[in-house]
Amino acid sequence: MKRSSVCAPNPKIAAGKFDPFNDRLSRDIRNSLSEAFIDALARMEPSAYRAEADIWRSKNPSEIYLEYIQYRLQSYDQVFNQIKNSRLVDPLLQCLVIWNNGLFFEFHDHLEGIWKLASGDERQALKGLIKAAGVYIHNEVGHQRAVKSLAGKAYRLIRQYSHSLTFIKNLDALTHKLKNLDPVAPRLENPALPED
Repeated sequence: MKRSSVCAPNPKIAAGKFDPFNDRLSRDIRNSLSEAFIDALARMEPSAYRAEADIWRSKNPSEIYLEYIQYRLQSYDQVFNQIKNSRLVDPLLQCLVIWNNGLFFEFHDHLEGIWKLASGDERQALKGLIKAAGVYIHNEVGHQRAVKSLAGKAYRLIRQYSHSLTFIKNLDALTHKLKNLDPVAPRLENPALPED
């Protein structure tokens, strides 16, 4: 049976305890772990994000940071194994696995690398998906003005350039949730994706 939505966001983020928008250490940890994770996917070798996590843990940060690091490591391992076991080499399909595991910042980072190389309608369509990820990133910390603004922009771009997003089989589910400001992200489907 397919799930209709992705896993719940990290409760430590949702509670505002780990806040990369207002706390420099949170932002640095989030950004460096994400960058290491994307590098690990490119090489299909998890050592990059594990080493980055070890560097942060060796600095003895407080519990909220350690919990975030541990949560991300578990999520990264899950995504990495799904991608590896399914032999997904297409970066767009990898992005969907990342999204479906609730890693919206990492989705944003991974897709941004693809977006930079795209042009025309594809570039605009990917920009819409990046903004959609931003909706759920801001939602985790309760930034409702940003959620509303990004949701509108994402909705318009995705609707206008949907012909360039054929790798997502249920695009209407995403646009419906964006239009209605639904805080629960949809699972993005493609027949090549592994079941959770």
